[in-house]
Amino acid sequence: MAYDALGFEALVDAADASVYAVKTKALGPAGALPLTDEMLREWPSGDLFGLSMNAGMGWAPGQTSRDDYLILSTQGGLRAPDGTPLALGYHTGHWEVGLLVEAAAESFRALGMVPFSGTVSDPCDGRTQGTLGMMDSLPYRNDAAIVLRRLIRSLPRRKGVLGVATCDKGLPAMLLALAGTKHLPGVLVPGGVSLPPIDGEDAGKIQSIGARLHAR
Repeated sequence: MAYDALGFEALVDAADASVYAVKTKALGPAGALPLTDEMLREWPSGDLFGLSMNAGMGWAPGQTSRDDYLILSTQGGLRAPDGTPLALGYHTGHWEVGLLVEAAAESFRALGMVPFSGTVSDPCDGRTQGTLGMMDSLPYRNDAAIVLRRLIRSLPRRKGVLGVATCDKGLPAMLLALAGTKHLPGVLVPGGVSLPPIDGEDAGKIQSIGARLHAR
């Protein structure tokens, strides 16, 4: 049935009243923030608010004032726990990046730190060959480096930054961002490469399939 035949009331009113029983409150985290007189007097208000958000996201309230360390990556796509794709990334080069970020976060936690994670994913010029999307490949590096630096600055209490990136766009962007924040300790973790297939052609050679066919 066409929407215009239903009428306005039928479109906006639900016959099932339970849809209006919207949950608007939830239990807060148990415990207390480790606030001190000095923190309340000297810390910027944003730092204090940040502690409450850390607890609201599930971190133990009493541990929210530990040193913050930021993990930035070019992760793309979404994978299920068994590794199958729930949503594809732009390219295979950043498909395993999430596993490296997870390992880094676990290491920071084991050291008694508070890890944060942020991402600026990257495009694939192989995917955009022959389209206007090719024009976005090189400018992306500078754009992403700027955004990554803004993300670093937007976590004021961070003590250092670990970057995980791959490919010829995301990796240079991460390097630019880390170089632009030389007042902080920085570590770069290359994301690795895609394994070639046992049978068939690798991804790099497949990119030339159109040109090879044309040359025959």
